Amino acid sequence: MTGDSESRKCKKVGRRRGGEFAGRGRRGQSITEVIVGGLILVPIVLAIIDLAVVVLGGEICNDLAKQAARAAANASGRPEAVAAVADVQAHFTASNVYSGLNLNLSQYDGTPDGIATVISSVTINLPVSIPFLQVGPSMGVKSQATEAIVGIAPPRPVN
Repeated sequence: MTGDSESRKCKKVGRRRGGEFAGRGRRGQSITEVIVGGLILVPIVLAIIDLAVVVLGGEICNDLAKQAARAAANASGRPEAVAAVADVQAHFTASNVYSGLNLNLSQYDGTPDGIATVISSVTINLPVSIPFLQVGPSMGVKSQATEAIVGIAPPRPVN
């Protein structure tokens, strides 16, 4: 008799009104929460990945412009400055995410107290294109850097 009464207690504890199991409603709620949470969190995570790629692309573009401007500023003439900028561009290892590097020596006046200015641009191919952010599958980033010319010695003072 005790075994029979225990099985009745288990059946009463495990059931709700209407004959449904107690765990069934919770399981359905959990699945719904996971689906709704995924629909919200997945686009946010993808947008964060795209944002990180764009920020890194901007840093790469800015760094290359500074390197090329410093190389041009160390040159003793415009032809050497153009060759130095081309050398920086040739040593850039392009990946499938960052491509289309263009370095342009926009200003070089060739005086001891002059400046060398380089404009750089990089095309960023986004790994995940998110339609509602209205950001295309690729975007361009431009940067400009200016350095003081140090490769030309100033004239000697006349006594």
